[in-house]
Amino acid sequence: MKEITLRTLTSLTLGALFFVTYLYVPPFYFSLVLIGILLQIIIFEWRVLFELNKPLFWLLMPLYPILPFILLILINQQPHYHPLLLLLFVLVCSHDTGSYLSGKLFGKTKITPSVSPGKTWEGFWGGYLVALAALSLLLWLQNITPPLWQSALFTLLICSLSLAGDLFESWLKRRARVKDTGDILPGHGGFLDRFDGILFAVFFFYLFRDYISTIFTR
Repeated sequence: MKEITLRTLTSLTLGALFFVTYLYVPPFYFSLVLIGILLQIIIFEWRVLFELNKPLFWLLMPLYPILPFILLILINQQPHYHPLLLLLFVLVCSHDTGSYLSGKLFGKTKITPSVSPGKTWEGFWGGYLVALAALSLLLWLQNITPPLWQSALFTLLICSLSLAGDLFESWLKRRARVKDTGDILPGHGGFLDRFDGILFAVFFFYLFRDYISTIFTR
């Protein structure tokens, strides 16, 4: 219960900071925050997963995590696409939190026990329902009314990409025999532990940014 409480409080705090930054701070400064997070990952967390003198340390880093952060910054800096960041963070973070809570309460069927023993299908679908509810609320507040099937399918796709990112990072940690990439975020570990789903989902957001903007933003 203590772990659940700590993780939930950290998620709520980070979520509040994101919304305040998104709503009241110019995008340029949020891009600086993203750059700072990327530097934290590269300097302090990446070396937890790979030894500095190993080729994989340098070969993988440009594609993950550097490229996804570049895409986040490009979306953030373009006024027409800036609202997509809100969609991305709401969906991934609500799914992550919902999956964690649902998995703790109802999880039985393991997804990939050899990679991430804590991930269950009950947790995934519970997180999906939480993410769909969060998206529906966000769209309702903005008076945006796409067909339910589009919202449901879009949410399922982003949740699946988020899960893939989570499992990929779990595989990297299992390979390195570590539980977390850091301890800067209580209950979550490092920033890479928090951003793993976002770093996968952002590719879809960037590639289909015009289509997503047409349906889910104003």
